[in-house]
Amino acid sequence: MASRWLCLFVCTVALLCTILPIADAAVMSIDYGTEWFKVGLIKPGRPLDVALNKDSKRKTQSVITIRNDERIYGSDAVSLAGRFPHLTYSNLKSIIGKRYDDPVVEEFRRRYVNEMAVDPERDMPVFIHNGTTQLTVEELIAYQFQNAKHQASVTAGENVKDCVITVTPFANQYERQAIIDAAELAGLNVLTLMHDETAVALNYAVSREIGTAPENHIFYDMGAGSTVASIVTFSTVETKDGKITRTSPQLEVKGVGFDRTLGGHEFDVRLQKLLASEFMKANHGRVKSDIKSSSSAMTRLMKEANRVKQILSANTETTASIESLHEGLDFKLKVTRTQLESICEDLIFRVKNPIATALEAANMTVDDIQSIVLVGGGVRVPSVQKQLVDLVGSQKIAKNVNGDEAAVLGAAFRGASLSNQFRLSKQISIKDITLFPIDVSYKPENKNKEAKSAVHTTIFNKFDSINTRKIMTFNRVSDFEFDVTYGKNANAGMEGIVKVKVSGLTEAMNKHKDDIKASEIPPKVRITFEMSNSGTISISEASLHIGKKSFKDKVKSFFGGKDTKDSEAEKNTEDETNKHNETSAESNENKINSTLTDDTKESVTVNKIPLSLEFIHVDRIPLTEKDKTVAKNRINELDALDTRKRVREESRNALETFVYRVQDFLYNEVVEIVTHESDVEKFRERLSETSDWLYDEGEHADTPMYISKLKELQLIEQPIQHRVKEYKERENNVNTVQTVVKHAREFIDKIRAEAEDVRYHTEEELESLLTVTEKLEKWMAEKVDAQKKLDDTEDPVLLTSEVLARSNIVKDHLTKLITKKKPKVIKKAPEDDKNDTEEENKNNNDNTREQNASQTSSVETEAPSSTDAVENEEHTHDEL
Repeated sequence: MASRWLCLFVCTVALLCTILPIADAAVMSIDYGTEWFKVGLIKPGRPLDVALNKDSKRKTQSVITIRNDERIYGSDAVSLAGRFPHLTYSNLKSIIGKRYDDPVVEEFRRRYVNEMAVDPERDMPVFIHNGTTQLTVEELIAYQFQNAKHQASVTAGENVKDCVITVTPFANQYERQAIIDAAELAGLNVLTLMHDETAVALNYAVSREIGTAPENHIFYDMGAGSTVASIVTFSTVETKDGKITRTSPQLEVKGVGFDRTLGGHEFDVRLQKLLASEFMKANHGRVKSDIKSSSSAMTRLMKEANRVKQILSANTETTASIESLHEGLDFKLKVTRTQLESICEDLIFRVKNPIATALEAANMTVDDIQSIVLVGGGVRVPSVQKQLVDLVGSQKIAKNVNGDEAAVLGAAFRGASLSNQFRLSKQISIKDITLFPIDVSYKPENKNKEAKSAVHTTIFNKFDSINTRKIMTFNRVSDFEFDVTYGKNANAGMEGIVKVKVSGLTEAMNKHKDDIKASEIPPKVRITFEMSNSGTISISEASLHIGKKSFKDKVKSFFGGKDTKDSEAEKNTEDETNKHNETSAESNENKINSTLTDDTKESVTVNKIPLSLEFIHVDRIPLTEKDKTVAKNRINELDALDTRKRVREESRNALETFVYRVQDFLYNEVVEIVTHESDVEKFRERLSETSDWLYDEGEHADTPMYISKLKELQLIEQPIQHRVKEYKERENNVNTVQTVVKHAREFIDKIRAEAEDVRYHTEEELESLLTVTEKLEKWMAEKVDAQKKLDDTEDPVLLTSEVLARSNIVKDHLTKLITKKKPKVIKKAPEDDKNDTEEENKNNNDNTREQNASQTSSVETEAPSSTDAVENEEHTHDEL
């Protein structure tokens, strides 16, 4: 009985999961760049696509202006940047996760006028907004992520939280963590971070069939801030699912090269300086101050430089033009593509370097490459394309990839594969790499004494796969510490990652000293290092492993087994290992000690004792929980202000729309018929006063005031609308009743004209229909007479709602009678035919008995006689 209920419960749950829609099933992606960001969205039943912003654009500028506690994004923020440069924040990606004294941050302070200070606790840059509020880089980026989340939620029609965010492959530990922290502040759940070029490669693989022969492609991405070349090999791999062998496509990153500062923004800066210099030359002696001292003028020049660069990508020359640029002077200058290439010659020379580095890392040559896929806005510069063509040839430049949206679409597809809400028809495995080696340094312990000099062990090598786990074994007997750092000459932008203190070891050794003494296997400290899909390293576990003899082992020792010999060999092996290195990195968590023999493994149990870990950040400190709480509270306050602002704007727009609509409505010719002219004029004056108030005193009114004025006007408008509506519908209402009455009477007359044996409607039914029809007819006549006595400006008595309700009563009665089914009549067969049939059936039954006696099985295969078929058919018909 219990199993039946369990089965019923499981089936019910499965049925509900099938029927009920899954909430928050959509997944978004953010391709966050230095100048632009794009939002991808995938949702069950909706194709993978880019979510549009409020301007119906497919990408948004990575710019935010905060003015009067209002956050303004994208193109609106860019428009305000010239007037409020100190309140506008852009190019934030270039400084996230960097120290205040980093050269990139120093260059940022020279180029932008935002007030920046150093956080004394974290030694990281913070912005002093309006001279009072301290904003971290993570919080400012979180505002932009909130905007991206809003775009995705509006497009999906639901609250979207799960996301995949793209990052550069050379982003270090704290740059990645800063992005994750910003997403957390924005209320997003990061499924994973994903390298930009890997996302492009995934999108490339989704839309193509991967053959059996491996293909090598270079994905060259020159964005606004940096340039990356990534070599990806596409192939098909076999995987075993039980006894079934399946083949699936795989993309594997073989090598990566990058240039941190080579990007389209650097071209803009060079062009901005050229324009500023030419302005000063053209206006020498006419200006009192250098244009470079004007933050507003330089911001406008930067915007114009970007526009000129884009035009020169398709034309050989153009004109830069800005009205009232500086001290009221206009600026106009002819700029040629040759000039741009001349001032950016050193940048163009660096274009090939990332590809050369990637080829060297992958141990490949240009001949091994099938194509090079261009991504990012920087590759549109003709001189950049020429450099790439000279390197690989024009035939290998792929032009069938949407370089602007490939990354965000690939990241969204990756999010769908990680979410449990999707079942993808095409699964693509990804093998990505980390660019920097990671070392563990510690001071070895020998005879309970710690050495003076540290030993360095590489736990993750350069170009190792991400999403891997490694275990490091330490021969220690007391609490100790070690450092996790980037390897020598790693060029990761930082060195130290974290200092780790392991405690609880001394106490555990004392507590289990008897087991340790009884065991011939020395205790080991095992620490687990994990490189996540996001490319961040973490230390998830530390434990002490103590070997303990089982009863089987003790019996073998007593009878003189080979344990002693094996233990001796193990001890000698470990001593030899300790001379070279105190630790060993293991890739299999279940591997305890490679020197143990099979017999010893079987007879020794391992006691695993967890140890405590303490992490101390040595180079950079991520956002603390206190910092996050402060930022989240401020975000909640700004969200509340945004909500109040939106409600205020909606109420103001509703009042403004109402005024314009009703002003046009009052000129309707029907209004003049059903409303006194004096009342119309008073209403017009009232509307005109409200319109004037909206653009004067009402410009800064609060939401309740807008709502109150709207309700007052609606109370005046509603009676007029009511009279207009009833006036227009009056003739239709009369016709409706006449038609219903006509149809009802025609039906009654038709039925009563039929013969008694044919009719199947009772007289009571017809009388009931006639009664409601006459009642409707009488009511209509009374209402029409009463309405004729009223003036058109008075409230009508013949109402559409009453006409429809009373007409429907008659319609329901009529419909019920029309759809009534005619009773089925059973036909009786003639007497002679019946006798013949009975005689025939009797003969058939006699024959059947004889046949059954000789061949019983034939009864099961024979078809029934025609008479039987008719009888069965009639019987079935009677049942119906």
